[in-house]
Amino acid sequence: MSIVIGTSYVWNIVTATVMGLQTAGFAGCASRQKARLDLPHSAEVGSRAAEKLSDDQNEEFTRFQKVNQSHVDYLPLAQSSVLLAGLFYPKLSAYAGAGYILGRFIYSIGYIKCGPEGRKYGVFFICPSIITLLGASLYGSFKALSLV
Repeated sequence: MSIVIGTSYVWNIVTATVMGLQTAGFAGCASRQKARLDLPHSAEVGSRAAEKLSDDQNEEFTRFQKVNQSHVDYLPLAQSSVLLAGLFYPKLSAYAGAGYILGRFIYSIGYIKCGPEGRKYGVFFICPSIITLLGASLYGSFKALSLV
């Protein structure tokens, strides 16, 4: 089986790139948050540096850090899935990747503004997108191996 990268697959590359940029963007927001709160760059949630913050500032700092960590945790899965599924189903995986990006944005803004309650709306987009990408990757692989 030969793999031909056509114009449809380019959207998968664009989607994976935007996922990386989105993660970098929220990492930048977390860094600017540290600077705004006059924390050292190495400050983490629960560190001695964060102890000097008021309760409201600590809550805000914690939310930014958790959003950033969530992006970093899921980025490898999301990017690899959109690229692998795109080999077999380029349009489906590009749309699912776009749904993931939208969901990740809604999740992040909701969590930063409202705390844990605000992230649930983004999950409605993230979970189906990841399931679709993983399913398309596996099904495409099994089909290419003549197992289905």
